[in-house]
Amino acid sequence: MTDKAHTPWLEQLRSDGYCIIPRLMPDATIAELNADLEDAFEKTPMGKGNFYGHRTQRFGGLLRRSRLAGDLVLQPLVLAIAREILGDACDKIQLNVAQAIAIHPGEIEQFPHCDHDMWAGRKGDHEYLLNVIWPLTEFTAENGATRIYPRTHMQAVESLDQLDDPIVAECRPGDAICFLGSTVHGAGPNHTNRVRRGVVIGYSLGWLKPYENL
Repeated sequence: MTDKAHTPWLEQLRSDGYCIIPRLMPDATIAELNADLEDAFEKTPMGKGNFYGHRTQRFGGLLRRSRLAGDLVLQPLVLAIAREILGDACDKIQLNVAQAIAIHPGEIEQFPHCDHDMWAGRKGDHEYLLNVIWPLTEFTAENGATRIYPRTHMQAVESLDQLDDPIVAECRPGDAICFLGSTVHGAGPNHTNRVRRGVVIGYSLGWLKPYENL
């Protein structure tokens, strides 16, 4: 990776609030990670409520479940982007969450939200968070691919009526969906008969309390 390889992605993140970087990880790595998590997926119950989902599974602790989770966390291009986005407001960044999510057939659309709202501090001075979704299976409009509302990181959104149409983050395993903690987004509904799986790796300011006790 060259020193400036992250520049176009940074520019898109700062202008649109998200970017989708293709082919960052080999297919074999993602397939092996998916296999490593199979037992945890089988044992994890469905969520409760419209936000966490009635047909959605979530679990953390990925770094102790698969050695390959560390390859995602430490992916050089993503780390460079995270440090650029967050580095002006902290001495060092930290891992906020490493979580796997499976959206099953019949799941409804998730309520649009901003992930930085997990902290109650004043917003707008700097970013709190960069999240990266790594698909374990193909993400499509039909199976619940994440819906992202471009440029909402530059708006004070007080009502869903203010939102324009989202983009659907359709992509494949090995791609990386990056979005700011201030960008409105939400999982889509799964209208297929197949499970949509992904991993969320989140980086936050080093002085914040992380979501997951890593």
